[in-house]
Amino acid sequence: MSSGKSAHDSAKSNASSCARTLDSQSILAGKKQVMIQHGDMQYRLCVTKENKLILTK
Repeated sequence: MSSGKSAHDSAKSNASSCARTLDSQSILAGKKQVMIQHGDMQYRLCVTKENKLILTK
């Protein structure tokens, strides 16, 4: 018998139980890109024209 949840829903549920959710709009604050410092590395989070996110070193 199926629970009615897809594999994607289950993965999303598992991720949300162990990770905090941040809204991309609050991170980007109206900008198209932000820099994220992680230890001694710096990453760039960008929004594409298709409204997708890309994280690069």
